[in-house]
Amino acid sequence: MRRWSPEDHPLLDAFRSRDFRWFWTGLTVSNIGSWMQVFALGILVVQIADRDGKPEFAPLYLGLMGLARALPGIPCTLIAGAVADRVDRRRILFITQTTMAFTALTLSVLAYLGLANLAAVLVAATIQAAAFSFDNPARQSIVPRIVPMPFYPSAIGLQSAAFNGASIIGPLVAGLLFVPIGVGGLLLVNALSFLAILGALFVIPRIPPAAQPSHGLLRSVLEGGRYVRANPVLLWIITIAGTGFVWAGPAGALLPALAGESMWNGISWLSLLLSAFGAGALSAAIFVMNVARVRSLGTIFIAAAITNGVFLILFAITSAPLVALAFAYVTGLGGTLMAGMGNNMLQATTDDTYRGRVMSLWGLLFIGLMPVGQLALGALGSLFGIHAALMFGGVITLAAGVYAAVRLPMLREWRMPSRRVVPAVPPVTIPATGVSTSYK
Repeated sequence: MRRWSPEDHPLLDAFRSRDFRWFWTGLTVSNIGSWMQVFALGILVVQIADRDGKPEFAPLYLGLMGLARALPGIPCTLIAGAVADRVDRRRILFITQTTMAFTALTLSVLAYLGLANLAAVLVAATIQAAAFSFDNPARQSIVPRIVPMPFYPSAIGLQSAAFNGASIIGPLVAGLLFVPIGVGGLLLVNALSFLAILGALFVIPRIPPAAQPSHGLLRSVLEGGRYVRANPVLLWIITIAGTGFVWAGPAGALLPALAGESMWNGISWLSLLLSAFGAGALSAAIFVMNVARVRSLGTIFIAAAITNGVFLILFAITSAPLVALAFAYVTGLGGTLMAGMGNNMLQATTDDTYRGRVMSLWGLLFIGLMPVGQLALGALGSLFGIHAALMFGGVITLAAGVYAAVRLPMLREWRMPSRRVVPAVPPVTIPATGVSTSYK
């Protein structure tokens, strides 16, 4: 009997690269821990609000976590892409992943000792956001160096599947382990999950920059901005996706204010809602894995933005648990599909010389601007209720999608080039070892 091979399954084309297989394995393990932390920190912040005697401030506290991430996220992200285009990307990932691991471990110890308060959570969120600001463009821009461009849509889909599959498994596992090990135990599991990605990074070869810049860091940043501004397609992809990320993206982070520690049929309602969002996102990721066979990515991008907004509105106004889970599923599907199409469109039109800087702007949307939306929606949630805040976010996202459909034919009619011309880069020697990075 012939052995199984990734070549038998085009959706798994990127697995033909041994380096990418290492990458994906570490990514999956690491992201399960990340989603367990999402659950744990949400519960912890709600508990802190209750302990402070201000349970109605839980949405605002969650919003302040967004502000804590935005403060370092915005300035760091603006220079992180230029750093990724100038420095060995593996070295960047070692530093960022180690920093985030120690931060998670510190939070775990504080939670075990009963010393975790809002200030500690905000400081941890600030440190992790600063680290992730540099991690994201390095991680995004390393993939085209280890995966041939024809397999790149498969790589994007598999990365998204790893993240969004973990968004189903992580909250469910966290919901089951919450009672026996508590918040501190869940945070410890996340800290340990970094070992998978750090171990994989030890076997990655150096990934030197494609070209050595001949000018300073600030000029590199400004050149990246001019490159995007000169390309209307890039500019509008970032604008429309950014609107969705800012106003619909924070929905998952605000779910603890909606669900708290409540149970439904003996299962944590928060873990079910997070998993429903994650299941929709995973479905979208599977579609993105097959996007190499689709060329009308612009149409899908806009339709996904509209779907994201419509179903977030419906989710916000429903009170039936099963219906809410269904709407959460479609909301997650729309948001991830929009992100996946936008990522593919950006990568297909960006020169590798500017790739790190363009992907840092893409990362700015959810590292710097999505937390700002989280703060705004959290404040609205404390004033008018979390359901009203989520509905408002859905309306803004829907409006952006409709505007793109009506007024932006450059996006609506955008098609994947039948043949991608990639600028030549210096050859990278790949020894008999693999590569991995992670999203945390």
